[in-house]
Parts: sequence; C-alpha cells; structure tokens
Amino acid sequence: MKNIDWVLIRSRLLEAVLVLPNFMRNPVQTMRQLPDWDWPTILILQGALAASCAFLSNLIEKDWTGMITGPILMPIFNYLMLTISSGFFFYTFMFLFKRDIPFRQIYIHVLFASIPSTIVSMIAGFVPPIVLIGASASLMLLYVSCVDQFGLDRDKVKKLLLTLLVIYTVFWALQVARISSRKEHLRQKATPESLDILENEMNFNN
Repeated sequence: MKNIDWVLIRSRLLEAVLVLPNFMRNPVQTMRQLPDWDWPTILILQGALAASCAFLSNLIEKDWTGMITGPILMPIFNYLMLTISSGFFFYTFMFLFKRDIPFRQIYIHVLFASIPSTIVSMIAGFVPPIVLIGASASLMLLYVSCVDQFGLDRDKVKKLLLTLLVIYTVFWALQVARISSRKEHLRQKATPESLDILENEMNFNN
C-alpha cells in the first residue's frame, strides 16, 4: 500500500473521466490517442463504468434487486471478460501477427472498444438485435486500434474481426432460438388453470 501513489492515481482518474466525453463525441479519434494509464487507474475506471451501466440497466428494467446486486457483480464479470478477451488478442497478435504488444496496452484498447457493447446492453432486453450493432461498433473501434495504434496488417485484422463477428452472431442467434423454443414449449404445456395462477402471481407482484 505504501508504494501506491494515490495522488497520481487521483490525477489519472480525473484525466480518464475527461477522456470519456471526448470518446462519446468522437470515439474513432479517441481510440487513436488513448493514454498509457497504469493498472490501478484502468481497473478503477473499468469498475466504475461497469457498476454505473449495471445500475442504469436495472433501473430501466425496474429490477430493484438488480440495482443493488448488479453494481457489485457486473464489475467482477467485466474484469473477467476483458482479461480473457485481452489475453486472446495478446496471443493472437503474438503468434498470428508476429507482434509482441504489451498486455496492458491491449487491455486499455479493449476496454474502450467495449464501451458501445456495454451501453447497448442496457436496452438489449427491449430490442435484442441491438447487441449485434453494439458488437459491430466495438469491433470497428478495435480495428482502428489494431491498424493505427498497433500497426498490424489491415487485411489480416479485418478477416480476424469479421470472423469474430460472425461467430458472435451465430452464437447470439442460437441463444435467441433456444430461448424462443423454450418459451413456446412452456406455452404449449400450460393449462388454462396454470395460466390463471401465473397471471394472478404477476398481478400480485406488481
């Protein structure tokens, strides 16, 4: 704890907060100019963003329990997912592109590239296909980082990211089909009596 410069971290966090409005105005240009933050700054900013989005998402859906648990659980999930994603790109760049790019640098760019997906996830419950738009926007920003910041081959990067988008789209479509099939199966098995009970319980909870 004695080796942590909290004054420096506070100034870096202020810098990070100021970067966010610029990112919202011009995300492509911001991806070309992301600062080289240290780990405490990155993780604090990431946790705050994930917690805020989780709170707003549950507020929109009127999930009062989720408004309490979401800001706690979502940062943990977000840390895990970005670590896995950054690790994937770290080794892909190393073996496929023959480039040894620092993990922290990749992590920062993956973090900012994931912001569109994180934002659209807040309303995905109302418009499910919008997650594909968010994923496409995130991969586009990552493309900018790979080409302009990391200097990777454009064609290879494009093929890699398009492949990831196709895989994600297929996975999403299968998930939607499975959920729809399950709902249809439950609807067919439901009796008038069970539907009345379910309706009464929903009315009671509301």
